[in-house]
Amino acid sequence: MTEKEIIGALAKGKPFDGLPGVRVTSVREVPSIGPAIEDGRTVPNRWRLSAFPDVTLELQFGENKVTVYAEVKNSCTPKLAEQIAPWLASLKQARKDAAVALICPVLSPETQAIFDENDVDFIDLAGNVSVNVPGRFLLRRTGLKGKGTRPSSYRDPFSGSASRVVRVFLQKPREWTMSGIAQELASESRQRPFGIETFAVSPSSISKTLRALEEELLVRRRGLKVLVPEPRRLLIRWAEKYKERYRGYLRQSFKVTNRFGIDLKALTDDLRNAFMGFVLTGAAAASVVAPFVDIETIEVYLSDPSTRYAGKDFDDSKRLLQSAFSVGGPPPDVGPECRVVRPYDAGVFMYSKLQDEIPVVSDIQLFLDLYARGGRDLKQAEYLLAKVIGPRWEHL
Repeated sequence: MTEKEIIGALAKGKPFDGLPGVRVTSVREVPSIGPAIEDGRTVPNRWRLSAFPDVTLELQFGENKVTVYAEVKNSCTPKLAEQIAPWLASLKQARKDAAVALICPVLSPETQAIFDENDVDFIDLAGNVSVNVPGRFLLRRTGLKGKGTRPSSYRDPFSGSASRVVRVFLQKPREWTMSGIAQELASESRQRPFGIETFAVSPSSISKTLRALEEELLVRRRGLKVLVPEPRRLLIRWAEKYKERYRGYLRQSFKVTNRFGIDLKALTDDLRNAFMGFVLTGAAAASVVAPFVDIETIEVYLSDPSTRYAGKDFDDSKRLLQSAFSVGGPPPDVGPECRVVRPYDAGVFMYSKLQDEIPVVSDIQLFLDLYARGGRDLKQAEYLLAKVIGPRWEHL
């Protein structure tokens, strides 16, 4: 979205839809005074270090009116917010009778929090608004979600193969270089016989992922090294994103009845007869660590392709599993159903382990799946974070 399109939407009052009595009475675009200059150099596509706003608008709320001087951005990451918030705060201090705001198509909760900490006003086209002129005007509405605008080079660090980089940071918390991350992914590929050819990620993808994490203030650089200052915050941020996509992940799944009840050892032994690559997750995997967990569904990640039979693919797996789980033994409805999930990325198999001879996902992946399911599983996720995952970060 261009700056002119943002200003056009602002003039139509889009950010204030649904707020009775709030309207924009005028909008005036301030002509550009030239390119941004930093340290005597022209810097393209950066915010201007000047006291002049991009746009001024008159905002009316009931009988109250206020002038808003605004800097317009087509995107604003937490890192950029951290850089420009002090500048905007100083401009606001110089204009006691007006507001100084950052206007953007959408501002994340993390970005909004940075502006709040610096007492900076903000407006986004999704409808999040915070305009405060003490003693004269107060308008605030937050918590609305909108479709973000990202640079073309942006790589979502929590999706696809990019999430493998995040797994490395959370599983083995320390300072990492790009080459070190690549070597770790290669090493993990050699150790995991799950029918996965490789966990490797290209250097370009690793670089983009690190840049995205840095823009979100989730990692910090120390020269050529990168570290996670708050791994718990990184994991929770990932878990929230994962939860939003979880229903979509489950569409790549099917259920079969089983004749093994909750005998996970017998079930996994039988699976080995037909499949090379699988691991348990969810309550079934958690029960191996904490036996008091009730198992309602046995969730299995199945690598694709992982069948031991030539010419078979993931779609044939349902028939094979139904045959294996439903023949012989007690009636097939004595135990919980088995949900077989096609992983959204091979990374779900990273750092998997054998627990009492039962293959289970890593603690990080288990936390994500339990967190996404919610309810009683969320309690187990919290236990896992407090007792198992969290202690490995204490030395940081």
